Amino acid sequence: PPSEEMDLNLLAAFVFGAALLYVALKALALKNAAPPSQLGGDAKAASGSSRGATLFIDCDDTLYRNDWKVAEMITKNIDDYFTTKLKMPEGKAYELYKKHGTALRGLQQEKVDFDLDDFLDTVHDLPEAKSFIKEDPALKAMIDTIKVDKWVFTASVSEHATRCMKLLGVEGSFAHPIIDVRATKFFTKHHKESYDLAMEIAGQIDAKLCYIVDDSWSNIKAAKECGWNTALVGLKSRDGKDATEWPYADHVIADLKDLPKVWPHLFTSGSAPANGAAPVEAANGAAPVEGGVRKRKSSRGKRRKAE
Repeated sequence: PPSEEMDLNLLAAFVFGAALLYVALKALALKNAAPPSQLGGDAKAASGSSRGATLFIDCDDTLYRNDWKVAEMITKNIDDYFTTKLKMPEGKAYELYKKHGTALRGLQQEKVDFDLDDFLDTVHDLPEAKSFIKEDPALKAMIDTIKVDKWVFTASVSEHATRCMKLLGVEGSFAHPIIDVRATKFFTKHHKESYDLAMEIAGQIDAKLCYIVDDSWSNIKAAKECGWNTALVGLKSRDGKDATEWPYADHVIADLKDLPKVWPHLFTSGSAPANGAAPVEAANGAAPVEGGVRKRKSSRGKRRKAE
């Protein structure tokens, strides 16, 4: 009958229209969807996209501070490895460090025959480290308020950094793998290539959106020359120089927990600095109070960095 035929036509039109609407909505959803997850340090997946600011945090003498005790242990292990396993004279490790940025880089550049994995495992074998690195709930609380993408970026190996993070109680606060010396193809943090590779791994394409906090004056200089924002940890260098004189540091802080004072926009709204103190600007070039902020002066301090 005509009425039944009309009903079937209406039903068919309704189904067809619903199908068209579904396809249109799905296409719109795909267009507006966030990009696939880039966790895991997959440089290929991450490259070519910028997801806002990226914060890179050094491990040794930055995540924790203990007057370079762990750094001194690593330095001793490197010296011992050179003299006992490589049969090199005393002072050779430091000579290569000064020339190439790290002792390891020196061995590689000067084509020394050695076991890379054995070297890395041996010099970072630090059972005494647990005596100098303690759990830090205040540090974890601060790190957990960082709202931008954050990575641990170390010139060491990931195994050592992971052990340090476990001792501090902050391992679970970082979603990404550690960017270590292997990830940067053994370029040191004195080299531009290291920062380029860190950006590639993190999926960051704009140097102006890169923020680094590090205790090494040399690393801060290299990062600044790459166009990164820089915060130097430690008010004094290892040889006693005033950190406020280092012109490549945008900010100088006494401790990593002071970071919200100088870069509050990287933290969740309303999160207070872990130490509770307000940021203090250095006036007319005067040295800052602990955790304060300063603008650049002119001298160039240096210090020895283990590895």
